[in-house]
Amino acid sequence: MSNFDFETGRRYLKEGDVVEAIRCFLASLDVDRSHVQTYVELFRAYEQAWHESGDPDVLDQMRKVAVAGLKRGPTEEQRRFLDEGLDRTEEQIIHVHSHQEPL
Repeated sequence: MSNFDFETGRRYLKEGDVVEAIRCFLASLDVDRSHVQTYVELFRAYEQAWHESGDPDVLDQMRKVAVAGLKRGPTEEQRRFLDEGLDRTEEQIIHVHSHQEPL
């Protein structure tokens, strides 16, 4: 089955339009929540958004996407990518929280 939103998201991500890529990948998941590669690509898009924005909310989205993808029977390669991404994300979350000023 071809998923237009998935393919369009990949194109946007390649072109550097992270916001549109994320929108397309989320729409793709609305069509097929079992497509693990969509989670991989969505994680890549969120990771790029994190590097561009530094917004800690993006880290939470990255963690959710990695966990969701890992629950859907990934291939060994996909599992490795998502596991490593989840580890990096959790390290970043700890780093961000340890450097925040108390309220």
